[in-house]
Order: sequence, then C-alpha cells, then structure tokens
Amino acid sequence: MERNNRLVFSRSNAGMKRKFDEAITILEYSVMLVELFEMEEFNNVIAGQLKLLLGETKHTRIKREKVTIDQSLIKKINPHPKLYPLQGCIEIGKTGAAELPEELFDYSKQRIDLVSWRNQVIFKTSMEGKPLEMTIVDFIKEAADKIGGAQADSRLPYKSMIAQEHIKILLMGLSKGLFKSIGRDYKQHLSMNLAHIAKKIEQVQASE
Repeated sequence: MERNNRLVFSRSNAGMKRKFDEAITILEYSVMLVELFEMEEFNNVIAGQLKLLLGETKHTRIKREKVTIDQSLIKKINPHPKLYPLQGCIEIGKTGAAELPEELFDYSKQRIDLVSWRNQVIFKTSMEGKPLEMTIVDFIKEAADKIGGAQADSRLPYKSMIAQEHIKILLMGLSKGLFKSIGRDYKQHLSMNLAHIAKKIEQVQASE
C-alpha cells in the first residue's frame, strides 16, 4: 500500500532530496511532540516546515507581467507532485460554533496536482457579515506568519482570524495528509522515533 502511494521522484540534485527528507523528518518529530507531549511551541515549527515543503511561493514581475514562482521543496524534487484532496474543512457558523470534519482528507479518492490541492478551501467564516474563505496555501502562510515569526504576506486580507485551537487541528491534519500522500507511514515512523529517543536517553544516563 505504501509503495503505491509513494511520490515518483525525478532525477534531481541529491542535496535537494536530502533537504526534503530533513524537512519531512523535522515535521514528523514536531507533530509527535505536539500530539504526544503537548509541546504546543512546536506548532510554529510545523507551520514553517509546511510552508517550506508545500507553500513557498514568490510573486514577481517578468516584463511587467505578474508571475508566481513556486519554490516549494516538494516541487524541486518532483515537478508533478500529487496529494489527497480535502473532504471537509473547519467552518465557523453564525453562532460562532465551529464545525470540524471527522477526517480532513479523503484517502479513497485519486490524488490531485499541487496547485489544485493548495487552492482548496480549508477554513470558512464570516467577518462583518461577509463570508470569508481561506485556501490551504493561504492558511499555511497565515499560520507561519502568525505563530512562526515568518515575514507577513500583505496579500492576505484576513490576518489572524483563526483561533489557535483550529490552527493546531489544521496543522496536524495537513501534516498527516502530506505523510500519507508521499507514502510515509506516520505511525510506523512514530514508533521508530520514540525508540530512537529512548535509546539516546539510556545512553546519556549510562554515561553519567
């Protein structure tokens, strides 16, 4: 099953592939620390790694024409990555109550291209009576700016409209969706990472 889901990597710079693997490992450990040890400060690391991996875009002009340059790591190792589509989003109702999807992604459907994936709506609310929607790519940038200390993106008209608890839910969901899309078994790696940490602790204690 994992083999069928794995991204097919193009021939690329070995250093870039190593950088991608390092970013995935950092993301994996950060998700573990938030999920198991409630170390909420690592949400900023998750947001930053998701932006680096999936949402690093730059807007510029070439011959007076607006151009978006995709600098996401996933594009640098695979020119045509595909990820599982959303099956729900967080929606804030008129009463202020949040409707949360039981599962963020639909793993029974075919994966979609990165641009389509990033433009899916992941958060809905209203402001001053006007409906507002946030796409995945704008959420990733908003989260990285809000809790990760990244440079603010002036394109976003709805700064800081998402509660911290919802940011955490979406960050965790996006991370696990990414793992699944690239064929990485998060639970298996979780066990391996915990075993690695336990071994290191034993080594430190034995040396004291």
